[in-house]
Amino acid sequence: MMTHLTMRAHYLLAPHSSRSPRQRGQAAVETALLLPALVILLFGIIMTGFTFYAFIQVSNAAREGARAGSLYRITQATSGLTLVQTVRQAIYDPGTGSSALGFLTPTGSSFNVTSDVSVPAPVDIDGDGTISSGDRLTVTVTYRYSLPILSVMLPVFPQPIVIVRSVEMEIQ
Repeated sequence: MMTHLTMRAHYLLAPHSSRSPRQRGQAAVETALLLPALVILLFGIIMTGFTFYAFIQVSNAAREGARAGSLYRITQATSGLTLVQTVRQAIYDPGTGSSALGFLTPTGSSFNVTSDVSVPAPVDIDGDGTISSGDRLTVTVTYRYSLPILSVMLPVFPQPIVIVRSVEMEIQ
Protein backbone atom coordinates (compact mmCIF):
# COMPACT_ATOMS: atom_id res chain seq x y z
CA MET A 1 0.00 0.00 0.00
CA MET A 2 1.34 3.37 -0.97
CA THR A 3 1.23 6.12 1.57
CA HIS A 4 0.93 9.77 0.78
CA LEU A 5 4.70 10.21 1.15
CA THR A 6 5.58 7.35 -1.23
CA MET A 7 3.04 8.58 -3.79
CA ARG A 8 4.59 12.05 -3.69
CA ALA A 9 8.13 10.59 -4.07
CA HIS A 10 6.96 8.40 -6.97
CA TYR A 11 5.49 11.46 -8.70
CA LEU A 12 8.69 13.46 -8.26
CA LEU A 13 11.01 10.66 -9.42
CA ALA A 14 8.93 9.28 -12.30
CA PRO A 15 9.69 10.75 -15.73
CA HIS A 16 6.77 12.65 -17.06
CA SER A 17 6.21 14.71 -20.13
CA SER A 18 4.44 17.98 -20.50
CA ARG A 19 2.90 16.62 -23.71
CA SER A 20 -0.49 15.09 -23.79
CA PRO A 21 -1.04 11.65 -25.36
CA ARG A 22 -2.55 13.38 -28.43
CA GLN A 23 0.63 15.41 -28.97
CA ARG A 24 2.81 12.30 -28.68
CA GLY A 25 0.60 10.57 -31.24
CA GLN A 26 0.91 13.54 -33.57
CA ALA A 27 4.72 13.39 -33.34
CA ALA A 28 4.65 9.69 -34.22
CA VAL A 29 2.46 10.37 -37.30
CA GLU A 30 4.76 13.20 -38.44
CA THR A 31 7.79 10.94 -38.07
CA ALA A 32 6.04 8.16 -39.99
CA LEU A 33 5.28 10.58 -42.83
CA LEU A 34 8.74 12.17 -43.03
CA LEU A 35 10.93 9.12 -42.51
CA PRO A 36 10.33 7.52 -45.96
CA ALA A 37 11.11 10.83 -47.70
CA LEU A 38 14.33 11.20 -45.72
CA VAL A 39 15.37 7.61 -46.46
CA ILE A 40 14.74 8.12 -50.19
CA LEU A 41 16.76 11.36 -50.08
CA LEU A 42 19.64 9.62 -48.32
CA PHE A 43 19.48 6.73 -50.81
CA GLY A 44 19.61 9.21 -53.71
CA ILE A 45 22.63 10.97 -52.24
CA ILE A 46 24.47 7.66 -51.85
CA MET A 47 23.66 6.53 -55.42
CA THR A 48 24.76 9.91 -56.79
CA GLY A 49 28.05 9.45 -54.93
CA PHE A 50 28.58 6.02 -56.48
CA THR A 51 27.89 7.39 -59.97
CA PHE A 52 30.15 10.40 -59.45
CA TYR A 53 32.94 8.07 -58.30
CA ALA A 54 32.54 6.00 -61.48
CA PHE A 55 32.75 9.13 -63.67
CA ILE A 56 35.92 10.22 -61.88
CA GLN A 57 37.56 6.79 -62.20
CA VAL A 58 36.77 6.51 -65.93
CA SER A 59 38.15 10.04 -66.45
CA ASN A 60 41.30 9.08 -64.55
CA ALA A 61 41.70 5.92 -66.63
CA ALA A 62 41.42 7.92 -69.87
CA ARG A 63 43.98 10.41 -68.53
CA GLU A 64 46.37 7.59 -67.52
CA GLY A 65 46.10 6.06 -70.99
CA ALA A 66 46.65 9.40 -72.70
CA ARG A 67 49.65 10.12 -70.47
CA ALA A 68 51.22 6.75 -71.33
CA GLY A 69 50.52 7.41 -75.01
CA SER A 70 52.06 10.88 -74.82
CA LEU A 71 55.29 9.29 -73.58
CA TYR A 72 55.20 6.58 -76.27
CA ARG A 73 58.16 7.93 -78.27
CA ILE A 74 60.31 7.77 -75.12
CA THR A 75 59.17 4.31 -73.92
CA GLN A 76 58.71 2.57 -77.28
CA ALA A 77 62.29 1.30 -77.55
CA THR A 78 62.27 -0.39 -74.12
CA SER A 79 58.70 -1.74 -74.13
CA GLY A 80 58.43 -2.99 -77.71
CA LEU A 81 54.69 -2.24 -77.70
CA THR A 82 52.63 -0.33 -80.23
CA LEU A 83 50.98 2.97 -79.29
CA VAL A 84 47.57 1.31 -78.85
CA GLN A 85 49.05 -1.50 -76.72
CA THR A 86 50.88 1.05 -74.56
CA VAL A 87 47.67 3.00 -73.91
CA ARG A 88 45.60 -0.10 -73.20
CA GLN A 89 48.24 -1.54 -70.87
CA ALA A 90 48.29 1.72 -68.90
CA ILE A 91 44.51 1.51 -68.42
CA TYR A 92 44.38 -2.22 -67.62
CA ASP A 93 47.21 -4.73 -67.68
CA PRO A 94 45.80 -8.29 -67.55
CA GLY A 95 49.27 -9.68 -66.86
CA THR A 96 49.72 -7.83 -63.57
CA GLY A 97 46.06 -7.06 -62.85
CA SER A 98 46.85 -3.36 -62.38
CA SER A 99 44.03 -1.06 -63.37
CA ALA A 100 43.60 2.70 -63.65
CA LEU A 101 39.87 2.21 -62.99
CA GLY A 102 40.28 2.13 -59.21
CA PHE A 103 37.65 -0.05 -57.55
CA LEU A 104 35.60 -0.41 -60.75
CA THR A 105 35.69 -3.88 -62.30
CA PRO A 106 38.14 -3.90 -65.23
CA THR A 107 36.83 -7.19 -66.66
CA GLY A 108 33.48 -8.74 -67.51
CA SER A 109 30.48 -7.16 -69.19
CA SER A 110 31.24 -3.69 -67.78
CA PHE A 111 34.58 -3.19 -69.48
CA ASN A 112 36.77 -4.83 -72.11
CA VAL A 113 40.11 -3.11 -72.62
CA THR A 114 40.28 -4.24 -76.26
CA SER A 115 36.90 -2.90 -77.37
CA ASP A 116 36.23 -0.11 -74.86
CA VAL A 117 39.49 1.82 -75.24
CA SER A 118 39.62 3.79 -78.47
CA VAL A 119 42.92 5.22 -79.70
CA PRO A 120 42.59 6.76 -83.15
CA ALA A 121 45.75 7.63 -85.06
CA PRO A 122 47.40 10.72 -83.58
CA VAL A 123 46.82 14.02 -85.37
CA ASP A 124 50.01 14.59 -87.37
CA ILE A 125 50.79 18.24 -86.68
CA ASP A 126 54.05 18.48 -88.65
CA GLY A 127 52.78 16.36 -91.57
CA ASP A 128 55.74 13.98 -91.69
CA GLY A 129 53.58 10.82 -91.37
CA THR A 130 55.27 9.56 -88.21
CA ILE A 131 54.52 9.90 -84.52
CA SER A 132 56.57 12.86 -83.45
CA SER A 133 56.74 15.41 -80.66
CA GLY A 134 53.83 17.83 -80.80
CA ASP A 135 51.34 15.43 -82.41
CA ARG A 136 47.95 15.21 -80.65
CA LEU A 137 46.70 11.91 -79.19
CA THR A 138 43.08 11.29 -78.16
CA VAL A 139 42.10 8.41 -75.85
CA THR A 140 38.44 7.50 -75.31
CA VAL A 141 37.34 5.07 -72.57
CA THR A 142 33.82 3.60 -72.41
CA TYR A 143 32.56 1.93 -69.23
CA ARG A 144 29.14 0.41 -68.53
CA TYR A 145 28.41 1.07 -64.85
CA SER A 146 25.63 -0.69 -62.95
CA LEU A 147 24.67 0.88 -59.64
CA PRO A 148 25.11 -1.75 -56.92
CA ILE A 149 21.70 -1.57 -55.23
CA LEU A 150 19.60 0.22 -57.81
CA SER A 151 19.80 -2.52 -60.43
CA VAL A 152 18.32 -5.05 -58.00
CA MET A 153 15.79 -3.00 -56.04
CA LEU A 154 14.54 -0.61 -58.73
CA PRO A 155 14.76 -2.19 -62.19
CA VAL A 156 12.76 0.75 -63.61
CA PHE A 157 15.93 2.82 -64.01
CA PRO A 158 18.00 2.13 -67.14
CA GLN A 159 20.97 -0.07 -66.41
CA PRO A 160 23.84 0.09 -67.07
CA ILE A 161 24.85 3.74 -67.17
CA VAL A 162 27.27 4.19 -70.09
CA ILE A 163 30.14 6.50 -69.20
CA VAL A 164 32.31 7.77 -72.05
CA ARG A 165 35.32 9.99 -71.30
CA SER A 166 37.90 11.35 -73.75
CA VAL A 167 41.26 12.96 -73.10
CA GLU A 168 43.57 14.62 -75.61
CA MET A 169 47.29 15.10 -74.94
CA GLU A 170 50.33 16.20 -76.86
CA ILE A 171 52.95 13.56 -77.61
CA GLN A 172 56.27 14.40 -75.94
